[in-house]
Amino acid sequence: MRRNHDRRRRRLRRWAVALGAAVVVVVAGALFGVRVNTTPSLPRGLYVASALGERPVARGDLVAACPDTAAVRRLGRYWTNGRCPGGSQRPDGVRPLAKPVAGLPGDTVRVDSAGVWVGERHLPASAPLVRDRAGRPVQPALGVHVLGPGEYWLHSGRVPTSIDSRYTGPVRVVLERLRPLWTED
Repeated sequence: MRRNHDRRRRRLRRWAVALGAAVVVVVAGALFGVRVNTTPSLPRGLYVASALGERPVARGDLVAACPDTAAVRRLGRYWTNGRCPGGSQRPDGVRPLAKPVAGLPGDTVRVDSAGVWVGERHLPASAPLVRDRAGRPVQPALGVHVLGPGEYWLHSGRVPTSIDSRYTGPVRVVLERLRPLWTED
């Protein structure tokens, strides 16, 4: 009898710790701009979000950005419970993509079955897929894209099945910069 009581207390204690940690993460997110990433396309963990400020977005910056409305219509099944604020370029109900910036305004990006090239540089693990992990067809943004003012090309590089600009095309709405606070890697 005592053993069952101790087991219940330990289980209750673990739940209390887990609940407390969840509350801390939510409060930190609200007060300090902490974001949680649970997807494999970036190292899983905590990131600090900051406004773009005066410094322009640079190649290699890790950003949170919203895909445009047409991309959401094509790939809508991938996004739920969104956090992109409203507006013509920010579809409501869409989760931002958190990815590194691979292409900047003025860059020429070429996407074909072998991968993605930004200028003459081939991006690693960039060959687009024709089916997602569940076997559903996906439509890569094949062709040549010349990035206009305010357009950026996002590429994960970590996971070949990651949804990035290979499928959404360039993004025009960059919400914030992200900086790793604590990650698994």
